[in-house]
Amino acid sequence: MFLVVAAGLIVSVVALGCVAGPVLDRPGWPVANPAIAIACWIAALSGTFAGLTGAVAVALLRSPAPGHGLLEWLHDCVHAHRHSGVALAAGVGAVTLFACAVRLARGLPRLWRAMTHRRRHRQMLGLIAREDGEHADVLVLEHPVPVAYCLPSRRGCIVISTGARDRLTAAQLKAVLAHERAHLRQRHHALLLLLDLAYVLLPWLPTVRRAGASLPLLLEMAADDVAARRCGRPALAGALRKLAIAPGAAGALAATGSDGRTLTRRLARLDVPARRLSRARRTAAWAFFTCAIGAPFAVITVVVGLLLPC
Repeated sequence: MFLVVAAGLIVSVVALGCVAGPVLDRPGWPVANPAIAIACWIAALSGTFAGLTGAVAVALLRSPAPGHGLLEWLHDCVHAHRHSGVALAAGVGAVTLFACAVRLARGLPRLWRAMTHRRRHRQMLGLIAREDGEHADVLVLEHPVPVAYCLPSRRGCIVISTGARDRLTAAQLKAVLAHERAHLRQRHHALLLLLDLAYVLLPWLPTVRRAGASLPLLLEMAADDVAARRCGRPALAGALRKLAIAPGAAGALAATGSDGRTLTRRLARLDVPARRLSRARRTAAWAFFTCAIGAPFAVITVVVGLLLPC
C-alpha cells in the first residue's frame, strides 16, 4: 500500500514540478486572465511541495515496528530490504530531505535580510515622509523624481513622491493608487516571498524556475486589471509612462514593475482592448487548479491515516 502511495506522490511531483511549468508558461492565455494564471501557478507550486513532503514522509517516517527511530529504521530497512525498492525509496527520501535542509539553511539568511531591509525602509519613511491629507494609507515623499510604490505593513503603505503628484493628472493618480492597493489587498508581497522560498528549496525544478520568471509579471498585470476596471486603461497607461523614468524601490512593488521589459509588455497589453478567456480555457484552468491542489493533499491524508495507527 505504501509503495502505491509513494508512487502516486512521485508522479504528482514530476507532473507538477516538471511538466506543469512549461504548460502554464505558454503564451497567450495568461495575459487574457492573469488572476486565473496566478491561481494555477500557486496550485502547481503548492501541489509540488505537498507531493514532495508526502513522498519524504512515506520514505522516512513509516516505521515497520512501533518505537523505531528514524535512523534505526533506515538502518534496518537497508539491511532487511537491500534487494527491494524500499531501501531505494528510503535513500532517495533521505537525500532529498538533506538537500532541502542545506538549501533552506543557505537561503533563509537572504530572505531574512530582504525582510529586514523592508522593515528598515518602512521605518525610514516614517521619518522623512508625511501622511497625505486625502488618503490615510498614502505617504508623500518630498522628491522631484516621480515615484510610486507600496510596502507591506500592518495596514499597508503606499508611497507617492511630490514629483509623481505634480506630473500625474487626477485620473492617473487614482489609477496608480488603485494599482498599489490591489497589490496590498491581494497580498502580492507574500506571494513573492513564498516564490523566493520555493526557489531556495527547489531551484532545479522547471515549474519553480518558470514561476520565478512569470509570476512577477502576472502579479503586475492582475493589479493593472483592478486599476483599469476602476479608472480606465488610458489613465493607467498614461500614468505608467510618466512614472517609467524612475527605478523601483528595493523590497517594494513599484507601479512600473521591476524592469523595462515588464513595463513594455504591460503597456502593450493596456493599449489594446481587454481580452476575455474562453469558457473552455477557464474551465480547464480551474480543473487544473482543483487537481493540482487536491490530489497531493488527498494522498497525504491517506498517508497520515496510515501512519497514525503506528
